[in-house]
Amino acid sequence: MADRSLGRSVKSLLLALLNATLLLAAICLWLAWGALSSAERVAGQINSAAETVLPLRAEIVTLTAEIAATRAELAGLRADGVTERAALDQRIAGVEAELARLTAAVTALGVDPEALIDRAVTSAFDGLGATVADLLTGLRRDGAEPDS
Repeated sequence: MADRSLGRSVKSLLLALLNATLLLAAICLWLAWGALSSAERVAGQINSAAETVLPLRAEIVTLTAEIAATRAELAGLRADGVTERAALDQRIAGVEAELARLTAAVTALGVDPEALIDRAVTSAFDGLGATVADLLTGLRRDGAEPDS
């Protein structure tokens, strides 16, 4: 009789071990899936940040070309002795101010790309942490209910 209950106990222990192992594997897979989802969101945020910077670069190139053309025009007018210099100087000043604004915007985005990536990763993993906390709270609540 003792052999029979010992055999049942060993069998029950092995089944419990298998069950716990399968549960842990399922939780690990779920967490990995959540981490990969977070990584996809981070990649999307980085892509959107890059898409924001690319048009600014194109505008800077356009403004730089416009400044060069205006300076060449101004040099030509000076050689001809034309006195419309004030209008051209004002135009150059406006374009240079716009160029400074765009350069500052690009510099602010590109000064520390690691900070942008860190911010995106932190926000993604904060979301994952909240999801895990909700899951654990739900598991605790389910385990605390009395058996019926």
